[in-house]
Amino acid sequence: MVNLGNRRDAYPLIVNPGKPPTRLRRVPFTKNMFEEGWLQGLIETNPEVLPIAEIEPAFAPPVSIGREVETAAGFIDNLLLSPQGYLTIVETKLWRNPEARREVVGQIIDYAKDVSCWTFEELEGKVRDYNKQYRHSNLGILDALRKIELVDEGEEQIIVDTISRNLQYGRFLLLVVGDGIRESVEAMADFLQQTPQLHFTLALVELQVYELNAGNKPLLVIPQIVARTKEITRAVVRVEAKEIESIHVEVGPEITTKKPLGGRHIISEEAFFEALGQRVVSENVDFTHHMMKDMESRGCVIDWKQASFVVKFPDPGGSGQKLSLLVVPTDGNTYLRNELGEQLRSLSLPSQIANDLARDSAKLFSNCEVSNRYPASWSRPVSLKELRQQYGEFMSLVQKTIDRIREASSK
Repeated sequence: MVNLGNRRDAYPLIVNPGKPPTRLRRVPFTKNMFEEGWLQGLIETNPEVLPIAEIEPAFAPPVSIGREVETAAGFIDNLLLSPQGYLTIVETKLWRNPEARREVVGQIIDYAKDVSCWTFEELEGKVRDYNKQYRHSNLGILDALRKIELVDEGEEQIIVDTISRNLQYGRFLLLVVGDGIRESVEAMADFLQQTPQLHFTLALVELQVYELNAGNKPLLVIPQIVARTKEITRAVVRVEAKEIESIHVEVGPEITTKKPLGGRHIISEEAFFEALGQRVVSENVDFTHHMMKDMESRGCVIDWKQASFVVKFPDPGGSGQKLSLLVVPTDGNTYLRNELGEQLRSLSLPSQIANDLARDSAKLFSNCEVSNRYPASWSRPVSLKELRQQYGEFMSLVQKTIDRIREASSK
């Protein structure tokens, strides 16, 4: 199932003081101003135009590693990769093309099926071919990632292993990108029910194009997430038996079912715990799972980032703002952000609440105190092991902080 929502067209305005507002003219879907190659080129050179971080943080920031990539099912328009090792497959369509409304979702899922059969070495070959053709270089996957983020030698094998697992499980982000999404295309998302063995997320993204002035240059491009699927995972037990007396039971890879948008970004959660499990012992991984559930039971929410999650408490005053309580990165070194004090001030609530949390919780850990520069932060990160050993007292302080925020908000 997908979350479609109710969409209404709106037109951006350019407002200059003392002058009438200028209503921008949207380029009509049927106008032959662009070809699909234009969309592909836009995404290749400006992959950040896609709202990937809002769909699944693990897939951001995107790096272009392929265009017109050949598969057994056809050619992938754009292939992107995040520094964490997560692939995004993009199919571009100008919706004036009648076949787009009938075939596009099934087509991109066919691509995902084929890519899930690749090895890391095969993907590496595709990337090098792309760089030779379009960039006149022989760069591979890790070289491409180094252009936007430092990759230490110790991290290289972790990235390779992550990419290999994601290929094996079909853990991809599939984006159908066009200049106008039609409801008939949204309905085609039912195709995703046919691939329970793949762990992909599917999203439909509309790039609205507006003319800023006559002559069609420059252009304003506004991305909009029209619909996306949601993954719920479950473990499956596979039973293999050669003889009645000998039965082998193995917990196999998770199988996914697709649900409406809402709740956690499951792929980002998987990405986080895979990375965390490579850096800390299993006891601390289990502890992190427990802490997340404990925080949620107290009314907090988990905000997934590219390589961390942030425990946030929704403003009880109803502003919609979420107050940052604790950051947990994949390296297992947690910290408080001074942001909480700033957020409280913006809501006209006492920032001292944040300072007290930092001061009192710092006392729980050796060689830790309040930061000299930031009064709502610790002077050093606190490891998951340290946090686990002082967890009861730490959570008492978190609950006290939540209660104080509620009380101050009610006045």
